[in-house]
Amino acid sequence: MYTMKSFFLFIVIIAVAGTAVGQDFSKAGTAAGQFLKIPVGAKAVSMAGTFTSISDDISTLYWNPAGAITLDRFEIGATHNSWIADISHNFLGVVLPMDESGTIGFSVNQLGSGDIEMTTIESPKGTGTYYSTADIALSLSYARAIMEQVSVGVSAKYINQRIANTSAQTVAVDLGILLKTGFYGMKLGLAFQNFGPALKMSGSDLIKTVDLDLNSETNPVVEANMATQSYSLPASYRVSMSLPLIAQNGILTSDMSSLLIAVDGVHLIDNPEHFSIGTEYGFAKTLFLRGGYVFNTDEEGLTFGAGVDLSAGSTSFTFDYAYASFGIFSAVHVVSIGIQL
Repeated sequence: MYTMKSFFLFIVIIAVAGTAVGQDFSKAGTAAGQFLKIPVGAKAVSMAGTFTSISDDISTLYWNPAGAITLDRFEIGATHNSWIADISHNFLGVVLPMDESGTIGFSVNQLGSGDIEMTTIESPKGTGTYYSTADIALSLSYARAIMEQVSVGVSAKYINQRIANTSAQTVAVDLGILLKTGFYGMKLGLAFQNFGPALKMSGSDLIKTVDLDLNSETNPVVEANMATQSYSLPASYRVSMSLPLIAQNGILTSDMSSLLIAVDGVHLIDNPEHFSIGTEYGFAKTLFLRGGYVFNTDEEGLTFGAGVDLSAGSTSFTFDYAYASFGIFSAVHVVSIGIQL
């Protein structure tokens, strides 16, 4: 009974969300905090980001905070992403289960450009002066099962963006729901991400000298602080379904092999909706091969990867790799490691 009620509640939430945000919003280039959209976790990336309902490793803190409830041991994990244009993207997460009280998690999402040489109209090949950019999001997450089949989660974020001597700060919230349907291990996921006040840049680079009266030789030059426009965060919502075709409790039963498929649909305020399909084949719960495809985007497309899960007593170690094509840009390579105690 609870499973069916939960399923219908989930459908109602999706319908309300679609009515609320499925409208004609502003387009590309109108949202700040773009690093918040970079996918986290090699397993998730190799499956084209179809992870909102899978949510079974540390990267669930990014995809769907409700999934943290499925991590029943202390877990720490890190991801390094060689993003396009030699940009480095990193993620670190920690999860601590608290029995019936729920699960708490902490994560750091960081992006850095390294040194970039300044150019001007007079010196288009470089001035010999360098600057850098750095973005960071610190998140505190909490997940709890509200009934046997349904868990909810929330993440509170502090977000900071900096370019040279100019920066902006804000806070945001992620909300997530994870539903176990009871139908051959099928799970449904729903996540709302990056809802919060807009970002507005400020800093010493925006201070300029101004002569208020060009006709006066005695008028002093004063400093003026340039005001910048506020930009919204890249708010989004995700709807997801995952189904084990082959598993101990799957449609086809097997103790040695597993086959999982998943589908995610994503709505962003600054880009058209897109959806992804991903799959994972596992052998002996140790070796995993993964692949996926992202549809309705300009540059993203094919993804694939592999992973291993090694156990020694009560300790498990995971290593995952992902490759993601990126159109005219260089391909993206992602590696993740995790330890469960």
